Amino acid sequence: MTTIIWLVPVIIAQWIVIFYPGVLVFWLVVHNNIHKLRPLGTRAYWVAAGAWLITSGPIVFFRKEIFSVQWVASPSLQLISISLGVVLFLLGVVMYTLAKRQISPRTMVGFPELKPEENKQLMLQRGIYARTRNPLYFGYWLLVLSAALLTNYAASWIMFGSNCLFLPLLMRAEERELLVRYGSDYAAYMRRVPRFFPQLR
Repeated sequence: MTTIIWLVPVIIAQWIVIFYPGVLVFWLVVHNNIHKLRPLGTRAYWVAAGAWLITSGPIVFFRKEIFSVQWVASPSLQLISISLGVVLFLLGVVMYTLAKRQISPRTMVGFPELKPEENKQLMLQRGIYARTRNPLYFGYWLLVLSAALLTNYAASWIMFGSNCLFLPLLMRAEERELLVRYGSDYAAYMRRVPRFFPQLR
């Protein structure tokens, strides 16, 4: 039973390292080139296929070597790491769940960006979106960090470091697109609500 429970964070950590980079690359390309990709409509999703192939293909091929590097901590430090990892994982799931209550599947996959005339999207600013402008990104960030803490894979820590570098670029690119779409309303929202870490009040 203990082995099965331990397999869960291992599978999650490996899944994040293999598939999440493609998601980051896809959205960076889409948000930075939205006016060029919009005429393609949903055919722009081929960009996602290419991103996953380029990023995930080598990781899948070399996965045994990549996931063979695991940092070893002392028993006391490992206990702290695992405890913190479990807490952050649960917080990440809560954050994701709260965001999913307000965001539709069509919005999740980018229909309002790629086909705005057919997919009108009201500006999200209530619920968890009244505390952070990017609850999904914050939730993913927590999940990536929790996976690193729970498994201590070197690849998971590298993924977390890359996430810290690329997420701000992705959020800024998305903000530019949202400012064009919603104008002064979104500018006011940006002044009122923090970009990433939720305000607690």
